Amino acid sequence: MSIQFRKEIKYAKLLSPLKDYKYDEQIVEHRLDPLLQRETVVTPGRFQYVKRLFESDEKDIYNVVENTRANCPFCPEKVQASTPKFPREIVEEGRILVGETVLFPSLFAHMDYNAVAVISRDHYLKLKEIPEKLFDGVKAGLIWIKSLHNYDKKIKYACFIQNYFPPSGSTVVHPHIQVLASELPFNILKELLDRSRKYYESNGTNYWTELINIERDGERFLSESDNVVWLTPFAPMHTYEVSAISKGLSNFLELDDNVIKEFVKGVKCVLNFFQEEGLSSFNMVFYSGPLGESSKEYFRIGMKIIGRSGYRFPFVSDLWGLQTLMMEGEAYETPEAMAKKLKQYF
Repeated sequence: MSIQFRKEIKYAKLLSPLKDYKYDEQIVEHRLDPLLQRETVVTPGRFQYVKRLFESDEKDIYNVVENTRANCPFCPEKVQASTPKFPREIVEEGRILVGETVLFPSLFAHMDYNAVAVISRDHYLKLKEIPEKLFDGVKAGLIWIKSLHNYDKKIKYACFIQNYFPPSGSTVVHPHIQVLASELPFNILKELLDRSRKYYESNGTNYWTELINIERDGERFLSESDNVVWLTPFAPMHTYEVSAISKGLSNFLELDDNVIKEFVKGVKCVLNFFQEEGLSSFNMVFYSGPLGESSKEYFRIGMKIIGRSGYRFPFVSDLWGLQTLMMEGEAYETPEAMAKKLKQYF
């Protein structure tokens, strides 16, 4: 069966005190991810109510930046003395240096193999300033991933994750990227790979190529370059969610500088939009098919960026039990409306 965009519209009914207790109906869209078959609830009536929770207070930002500066282990005067080194059999020099980026093993690992790339000498960057530092960070991460794969061919799965500013889950303000690798696939990556493979076996076509072709003239399509496509997903798990898809590459070992630059160019557009919306925090993942294996028939390298709640009192998270415990996606704006605002930044 080819790609289908399924949604069912329901209505929450109430007598609202905001309308003098008159009858009110609120749209609740149930959308199904066309590949993963996971449900997302889209509640556009909530967006204006929650929009302020995504906006930050500049004084609160200033305070946390200044209060963390003196003891920051990633600032230039401390990074060489306070961070660990790789074993010589993996990285002979102990650390990987690319431009301003310093890459080293995580002091407290999240995964079998976990590197941290400090991408800037500056302790704090506004969202608009981050993309110009990303290229060197990704380059350093890829050097490590290739070295790791040469060291142990069983290491097939890798991803880059950037958590920026405390609402994203980052414990360090200083701009950095986590690079993770393992013999075992990450949960969502495993599901993406399995579902993509099954789609290919059932339909004889690549899901991601077909998705690009379908979305190209649609409301959620944002931009296309030689190698990368940007769009908002039909069934987003979060309100501010944007996706990128490689048009022809399936794993990180196939990447070259030009493709990396195209991904980074798109990130710049997204973060410019986020900053104009008042956001100061985001999560980003850059994922790959199995290293050293050809999965081009059914898979593509991808990226996803989500905007997180603002840094301001009372510091309310944009995630709650519906998402974290029931694994239900929820977006407070339709991806079509989000794409309409975002497209002008590309």
